[in-house]
Parts: sequence; structure tokens; C-alpha cells
Amino acid sequence: MKKITVYCELNLKNYTMLPVSYELISKAVELSRQAFELKKEQYSVEAVALGSNLDEDSLKKALNAGANRVVLVKNKTLSAFSQTIFAQSFIEYYLKNKSEVILFPATPYGRILAPRITTILNTGLVADCTGLDFILKNDELKLAPTRPTFGSELMATILSKKFPQCATVRPNTFVANFGLNADGQYCEFEPCEYSETRVKLLRTMLEKNTTDVNFDNAKVVLAAGFGLSEGKDKKYYLRLEELAKKINAKLACTRKVADFDLLPREFQIGQTGSNVVADVYIAFGISGAIQHVSGMKNSKTIIAINTDENADIFKYSDYKITADAKKIIDEMLEILS
Repeated sequence: MKKITVYCELNLKNYTMLPVSYELISKAVELSRQAFELKKEQYSVEAVALGSNLDEDSLKKALNAGANRVVLVKNKTLSAFSQTIFAQSFIEYYLKNKSEVILFPATPYGRILAPRITTILNTGLVADCTGLDFILKNDELKLAPTRPTFGSELMATILSKKFPQCATVRPNTFVANFGLNADGQYCEFEPCEYSETRVKLLRTMLEKNTTDVNFDNAKVVLAAGFGLSEGKDKKYYLRLEELAKKINAKLACTRKVADFDLLPREFQIGQTGSNVVADVYIAFGISGAIQHVSGMKNSKTIIAINTDENADIFKYSDYKITADAKKIIDEMLEILS
């Protein structure tokens, strides 16, 4: 049976899997079904984590997301992140348990590991994907990752000539599906204890950040577009921030808003910012460029406010309001005052 391997990143403080791991496992299950429909080929889904331990609840969630096998590549040298040791350990495991597809999370660590691993394996890598599918090409089943290109104006589907076929996917791109109750297996793999020769970890320091810009568990997001701008006047960005605080929502923005320094870069949603899967996503004065839409399109309910009735954002919205977003902000603040 052929195989899709998902690299599942662990929080090395408590050995829990990051949420993006379950998202990729669920997508891998979908790909395995697609492979069978296209060519009657059977693919198993394997979740591989590296560390010195694995949280039991994370193991159960990985199996419930559909993993046929969960593997912990385990030894004491994997208790702290090292790009060389982690890459060497993963490659050692892969060479003994090869697969046709490897999916990596496009997290800070994932973005370091994936190119190192794929370079050593002499294969390609499609980065920051927003879509993953199987297609038939010359009667061969190929992974067809899609990502924005040309300044996010176009979407490109890129096929790899080599195996394994690899891609990185940003958190919140896909939705994790649980409840499969898969009768999966758990096993451990003991790699060699590699010692670093060029890099040595001396100390880990956490940067204090007073601004909470983590969109992972965002329920309601108020997103500001350039349509709120009045020259360089930040008035309505500040008023939207006030509104977000009143309703306990997260404040976000488009790339252009960040480029013009109207809101901090950390608030940016889209291909070059964060991805979000909110219960409610309200877009204030956002036109709907592909770059931005790719980062919010999986939100459950999308409400768009724009004066242009033909704005692209309306194509992705559940509720459309053709109005001046600034007036809507004023009215909402007045109601809540």
C-alpha cells in the first residue's frame, strides 16, 4: 500500500501536537479517498512526530482525525529543536519507511525543516500551499499543490517530477475533522543520537509580546481593508480596534493596510500573513484580492461590507452589505456605547 506522511510538529514543552497537524492529517485522509476514486490506488495516512515524548490526548486526536499509524521518532537528542538533528532523524526514519507524499506544516520550524529535508532527499518542495489534490497525468497519480504566485495575482498548480512529492501548508488552510475513530496503530522509532558539529543550543529565550495576534482560536475577526483609509489618517482603524475590544473580537487587516503602516504587520491576514478559520469574519472595506482571500476563506460565516457592489470579496461572502464600512463602524459603536 502506498503512503502519505504528515510531519506533525510538537510543542516541545508539553509534547502536544500543534493544531495544524490534525488539519494536515484530515487533508491526507481526503487525498487518500481521492486517489482511490481516480485510480483505485490505496493510500494509508501516517502521522510522524519528533520528540522525546508524545501527549496521550494528541495521539488519540491524531487517530480520530484519520491517521492509520502514528509514529514517534524518539530519543533524548530530540528534546529541544535543532534543524540539523531533527532533519537527520526524520530522514533516517523516512529511508526505512518511504512514502509517496510528505506534507509539512508551514510553521517557523516547518519552514526550516522542509527545505533541508527535501534537499537531502533530492526532491522538490511546493511552499505555502492553499490547495492540495491528486490528479492523473499520463495515467500516473500526481500530487497537485496550488499556491498564489506573481504577487498573489494568480494561482499556480505545481507538479513535482521526483518522489517523494512534498508540500508545506500554512496553519488554518484546511479544517481538521475528528470522530473517525480510526483503528490506527502507534509505534516508536529510535534514530541515532546525532551530535551537532556546527550549531550548539546555548539557551532558549522567549520574547515578551504584549500584543495578542494569535488567530488560532479566533471566534470573531474584524478585518480592516484599505477602504477605511483617509489618506494616512488612522481614525477608522482605531475605531475598529475599539469595536473589536468591545465585542471581544480579533482585529485583522489586509496587506495594503500593513504596507501603509496603518496597522501592525502582525495583524495581516493572507498569503504573506496569517490564516484564520473564524466563526464570524467581518470584512470592512476589503476588495477581495486572492492574496487576502486565501487566508480567510475557510471561516464559517463571512460578512463583507463594501461600497462597490461588484467587489470580489462578495463572491466569498455569506452576507453582503453594500454600504460605507466607516458608517457601519460608527453605528455599531453607537449601539454598544
